[in-house]
Amino acid sequence: MSKHRAFALTLCAAAIGTWGASAARADDYDITHFKIYAGPAYVSPLNSQDVTFGTVEDSLEGESHVGWNLGFEGRFIKLLGIEVDYVNANQDVDFGGSTIGDTTFSPLTATLNFHVVANNHFDLYLGPSYTWINWGDINVNANSSGITGSSTVGTDSSSGWGVSLGTDFSPWKHFAFYAGLKYLNADLKLSNGQSSSFDPLVARLGVAARF
Repeated sequence: MSKHRAFALTLCAAAIGTWGASAARADDYDITHFKIYAGPAYVSPLNSQDVTFGTVEDSLEGESHVGWNLGFEGRFIKLLGIEVDYVNANQDVDFGGSTIGDTTFSPLTATLNFHVVANNHFDLYLGPSYTWINWGDINVNANSSGITGSSTVGTDSSSGWGVSLGTDFSPWKHFAFYAGLKYLNADLKLSNGQSSSFDPLVARLGVAARF
């Protein structure tokens, strides 16, 4: 946990440190105060943790899957904005290396973006994130219902911190392509009080309209 927080703080410090240097490059930037975007998202859990079903204890982890992403950003000044985005992806769940079922990964994330490079055609930004994740109940397959003792395993929503990095390429004034990476320090929480540290990395691509 401490390594993840240190990583996020380091990136934020780097963004603040380049604020002054990038200000001159941003002088001729025709700022857009609002951006809305959508596209596919690739979710890749980076961690796992042992849990117990009945008398069996083993690692619970998620598999990588493609979902979709929708969000918007409001810019207060040329180099600072607040972004809110939503991701939805169906995610297979493994227990001890075997797929036991699937769940829905649906985080709503707010990010404070520092636009460290901003000009008419290229925008590079990064910043800290806070996320609230609604996990769907795990739908257990027939082969695994004997291990879990049920056809479903209840889950609880969770929250966590993260860090985001993104870039926009704008061939036209009101249209852009975007790409980004978002790391979320978040757990899959089970209703029985157990949890597994999934810590997903979310890669995003898509198109954006800017006003």
